Amino acid sequence: MRAGKAIVICVVLFTCLVLSRCGTISSVRPMGAGNKSLVFSAGGPVAPVFDIDMPLPYSVLRYRFGLNDDTDIHIGLHPTMALFANLGFDIGVTKHFARSAGLRPGFSAGASIYAFYDFSETASARVYPDVALILTYDISQRLRVLYLGLESMIQFDEPYIVPALFLGAEYSLGSRFNLNAEARWYAPTESGDDRVVDFTFTPFGQGAVGLVLGCEYRFGRR
Repeated sequence: MRAGKAIVICVVLFTCLVLSRCGTISSVRPMGAGNKSLVFSAGGPVAPVFDIDMPLPYSVLRYRFGLNDDTDIHIGLHPTMALFANLGFDIGVTKHFARSAGLRPGFSAGASIYAFYDFSETASARVYPDVALILTYDISQRLRVLYLGLESMIQFDEPYIVPALFLGAEYSLGSRFNLNAEARWYAPTESGDDRVVDFTFTPFGQGAVGLVLGCEYRFGRR
């Protein structure tokens, strides 16, 4: 019974990884030069796990740093992968080209490298580039920003492009703590029916819809 549960968990996590990258988007607002933060996020496509529909429990822990007023860098570890003797990490940069002003959205672009390694298989190392385009709208002091965009992992075999559409919000709990929620439509260009996991929400029979939640603590210069 325990072995069966472990297999189910491994399958859903692997499927979550193959569909597209998990975790919340790396940076939606400029950190500011010298500012830092730690962000923990978890979630993924909604699927039945032991007969309960829930976002797949894929987690990411990231450190972010404001290189200057418009450029952020990040490095992340993937704790859920580590539970199954797999190393997963990402490193990348986000450039904020324009700030939100009235009806005009802010615009950012990010680029990351994702790497994964199975400690039980020496030839298992895999590297995936990832790019993201983000539009942001400043709302209020508490509801800091609403954002939407497109992100895509790039693979070296078919399908070469694995996109994800996302819509999210960041809510402030004070000067240092923020909550983040993101709805994602993973792999909308692929059929959602021929998958190992029977996803709960597959709009028009394509891809899978999921939810990712995050919590951020900011520190450093203000």
